[in-house]
Amino acid sequence: MKFHVNNIAELLSLLVALWFYPYLRKSYMKWFLFFLGFILLGDMFANYQLTVLKEKTVLINYLIAIIESVFYGYIFYKLSNHLWLKRVILLFIPTSVIGYLVSYLLVKTSLQYFFPNIIISGFCLAAISLFYLYTKFLDDDENLLVSDPGFWIAFGVTLFYSGASISFSLYKLIMKNNLFLFGERLLNLIPQILSVILYLSISIAIILCKQKKKILS
Repeated sequence: MKFHVNNIAELLSLLVALWFYPYLRKSYMKWFLFFLGFILLGDMFANYQLTVLKEKTVLINYLIAIIESVFYGYIFYKLSNHLWLKRVILLFIPTSVIGYLVSYLLVKTSLQYFFPNIIISGFCLAAISLFYLYTKFLDDDENLLVSDPGFWIAFGVTLFYSGASISFSLYKLIMKNNLFLFGERLLNLIPQILSVILYLSISIAIILCKQKKKILS
């Protein structure tokens, strides 16, 4: 079974969440521990399924995508103080889940409709993150944004989902030209690199929770 750099990033982020859990357990940030554990196990199972069992990973890909949409939507819902952004998130979460479920039920044996869904959901999550950062900038003009856990979560989510969505949008071009970099297919390498940035940002956010005089709740 082959391990990738994103698996290492997921594991390190999970260990950080476990170590700092006493500072997270009384806030919604505690769910990062369980979320990161699920993502790591899900990716490892998909890797095992693909490389050892030689099976397609359609179901696990859909499941991970659904959990990510719900979880990040929930996190930004809790982070935001703006009613209009909360309403957008409440609209985004069920729409994204329904989109994934319908796509999977239509074609259970391939990722034919998976990529359009993850592209749209990814851009929506990136937009939500950017709007959150914008409102944070307006509301906390006296505070340093980089000292806030929410900033790092939004930063990582924005980079990951905008970059991944763009790379998935170029799926046919990348596959047609068989593009590789460092011995890895470009379509796989870009999300892996972006995953490192995402989980590093999440780790920073978790660590910053300890430094907050009043933890997010």
